[in-house]
Amino acid sequence: MRIAIAEDRPDDGSQLISDISSWASEHNIPLIPPPDLYENGESLLEHFSPEKYDIIFLDIFMEGINGMETARRIRETDHVCRLVFITMTSEFAIDSFDVHASWYLLKPYSYEKLSQALARCGADFLEQRQYLTVPGKYGGQRLLLHQIVWTEYINRQICVHLENGTELYIRIRQSEFADLLLSYPYFCDCMKGILVNLEFIEELKEHCFVLRNGQILPISRLKYRDVREKYLDFSYANVRNQSGTSNINDH
Repeated sequence: MRIAIAEDRPDDGSQLISDISSWASEHNIPLIPPPDLYENGESLLEHFSPEKYDIIFLDIFMEGINGMETARRIRETDHVCRLVFITMTSEFAIDSFDVHASWYLLKPYSYEKLSQALARCGADFLEQRQYLTVPGKYGGQRLLLHQIVWTEYINRQICVHLENGTELYIRIRQSEFADLLLSYPYFCDCMKGILVNLEFIEELKEHCFVLRNGQILPISRLKYRDVREKYLDFSYANVRNQSGTSNINDH
């Protein structure tokens, strides 16, 4: 999930990052990279580009360009990212419809209200659409992360096995590709040259993973303990997310 915050009060910005991070952890949604905090609208717009962020939180009352004007400039090039206003007054609530804001968060907001805002943004859906842009000479190709089942390094290129059964070949070093994927908690390095998406694991056995499609992926004996721990942590987080926390869409 890619999130930006424009907030001229550092304490408020830090608290919002903390609350968003707590929510993301509870719902097993990785924030990669961590939310970007900008001190005003000008700073945000200077670093902004279309599709860079999934959700942008905007304080309305900031020095220079206020949050509403910042939102209008964002909408000139990006009509997809979700916008959430944060302010101490409901004065501009009607204006927020003009820029298709997802939520209007009044300070001081409660954690429950922030959860509702993220639900209205469709944060779970946005997470499922997360993609990776492969860098380098052969870069520019987008890979939807949750469609990657596993990858293997063959003949100096990566073979990406997708959920629909297709295979993509990308010329990139294994170490570079691993650095990209392993920053997400649902990918695991189970064997030299092999990365697997834990979302597609049916069963963990003593020396291998069994995928949902019946395919077997080996696990290095030297890595088994760490791989097992990561898989169990991932499985526990999924169970907790599904049954141990309230569904924010029910509020």
